[in-house]
Amino acid sequence: MTRQMPNHSASCAHCALQGVCFASSLYESDFSHLDPVVAHLPSFMKGDSVFSQGDNFHHLYAVRAGMVKVYAYNERCQEMIQGFYLPGDIIGLEAIASGEHVFNAEALDTTTVCALPYAQLGDLQKKVPGLMDQMIRLMSQEILSGRVHAGMLTQKTAEQRVAQFFLSMSSKYRARGYEHLQFRLNILHRDLANYLNLTPETVSRILGKFHRYGWMSWKKREVRIHEMEQLCDFVETETA
Repeated sequence: MTRQMPNHSASCAHCALQGVCFASSLYESDFSHLDPVVAHLPSFMKGDSVFSQGDNFHHLYAVRAGMVKVYAYNERCQEMIQGFYLPGDIIGLEAIASGEHVFNAEALDTTTVCALPYAQLGDLQKKVPGLMDQMIRLMSQEILSGRVHAGMLTQKTAEQRVAQFFLSMSSKYRARGYEHLQFRLNILHRDLANYLNLTPETVSRILGKFHRYGWMSWKKREVRIHEMEQLCDFVETETA
């Protein structure tokens, strides 16, 4: 069950993630309208639920710190991971259509999120005209991301899927101004395997191969990319 909103609010004006979040492309004068309605929840601990499948939809959430796994269960009660979300990413967009969350969102480490009440978007866009444009861009990015992932599963080899995943995460860290060649990734091998439609053993074997090639390593949750160009070329190689 989602938590009740606290009375205090986060300041979008002073957030380092405003360039990739709700506040992207907004003017400084817009923050006075946005700040009073964007709240942040108390920190979620690893394993805590941000929202659950079937919860009524009231808010969109922006990851402020930490990482969130979004997943659903299939008819055999098997976990199907939809994505991993970093600071600046928005979660909950898929619930707009039905009015209830169709996925579960779980904190993978200590995580904080900002919450934007969806019911207030109509009034808010009158005061902040650029906000709706930004929301549409965020939805478009989510659609594109889903299609890219679906294409990767059908068109790329197992090795290319693993390489593309780490390149994508590196790109996201770089867009946020973080170190993108060495970063912490608090994801289990089995969760990555689930997301890429592989077995954990296959993921471990591929990572071992990449390490022997000197391209990258992922040990104790720490990712180090040594040969970015090699990984990029490998992902773009035509498959038979």
